[in-house]
Amino acid sequence: MINTFELKINMLGTKMKVYLFQVDDILIDTGPKCMASEVQDIVRNLGIKRVVHTHHHEDHTGNSPWIEEQLNIPQYIHLLGVSLCQKQTRLPLYRALIWNNRKPFHPFPLVESLTTANYHFNVVHTPGHAEDHIVLIDEEKKICFSGDLYLFHSPLIHFSFESVPEIISSLKLTLSYDFKDVYCSHNGHLINGRRLLERKLEYLLKLQEKVLKAHAEGTPPKIIRKTLFPKNKLFQYVSFFENSPSHTVNSLIKESIQ
Repeated sequence: MINTFELKINMLGTKMKVYLFQVDDILIDTGPKCMASEVQDIVRNLGIKRVVHTHHHEDHTGNSPWIEEQLNIPQYIHLLGVSLCQKQTRLPLYRALIWNNRKPFHPFPLVESLTTANYHFNVVHTPGHAEDHIVLIDEEKKICFSGDLYLFHSPLIHFSFESVPEIISSLKLTLSYDFKDVYCSHNGHLINGRRLLERKLEYLLKLQEKVLKAHAEGTPPKIIRKTLFPKNKLFQYVSFFENSPSHTVNSLIKESIQ
């Protein structure tokens, strides 16, 4: 049994969507704290016995302290995320205004597989967007809970904390498993979502080739950025350029020469 819950967050006059998923007795992620009342209404009626987090970011763990305090349900995250969750978040202003900061909570480390009454998931470590990011794949049922691995199939910008080469490696690893449908934390249920992950990988590989070719020819990163991504988007200004195509270009160059 899979249930999908859609949350809509108002961001700069537009609606951003966040999805929570119930798989048998498991809740996947807990959404941002700014949606606390909506999430609490959902969770109270689910009868869940476990919470599994795709990663520690505030829009995925924002209501986890409440679940720990009020429901005493065990929660799990990749080992690299355990200590991150035990700290109060100190978000940049724009992220704090959108999502709200999260209090500490105390999850347990995930193991390599996860079983429910009807599903058996491989827990696959997929860093790049976050060091503790994981996806859940049931090859028999041919489904993948992708967290933030997909988001868009042709991203123009990345955060300063993201590693584009690691995202490429994580996409390759994920696609080495057998699945068809994808459950994305910001797009919901994507029928044949595997193809969208393939398109994202194809796009990033071509982008990597263009950036590294220009860099090898002696083109400065700023010029590469202006050539490939000539226009700034509104969110770049809102984020004070924590989210920018400059990070995309710099990440590809920096990690190619390490």
